[in-house]
Amino acid sequence: MTTTDSNNFPQYIDFEREAILKIGNYKSSVFEAIYEAKDYITRNNCKFLSIDASGLNMIDALKVCVLSSTFHYAKYCDGKIKWFVRDENTKTQIELLRLDNTEVEVKKARKNYVDTEKGFVRNLSICR
Repeated sequence: MTTTDSNNFPQYIDFEREAILKIGNYKSSVFEAIYEAKDYITRNNCKFLSIDASGLNMIDALKVCVLSSTFHYAKYCDGKIKWFVRDENTKTQIELLRLDNTEVEVKKARKNYVDTEKGFVRNLSICR
């Protein structure tokens, strides 16, 4: 996530704004995602943060969630992170950790416009 610097940008800390960070699928190492989230939390004032980790599998999403949430809690003990994950199993596993500053939601799949038509038989197995 990039930020723009300008002279008109207010220099005060705005805790009411919620920042959004999307973590993609890292093929070489999941620690790249952890460093990206940690760097974002360090550089920005993000008391309320939403992180989309739906591109990660369950094990990698758990790693990123635990480490990023812990780092965020160390900076903002009364802050919150809303995690968007791929499926219900990942959500359940993260909720079992009982992290105080996290809220987990399953990312809703996009609907294709043909899904809304009644009587349409879908023959395609992959549709994005």
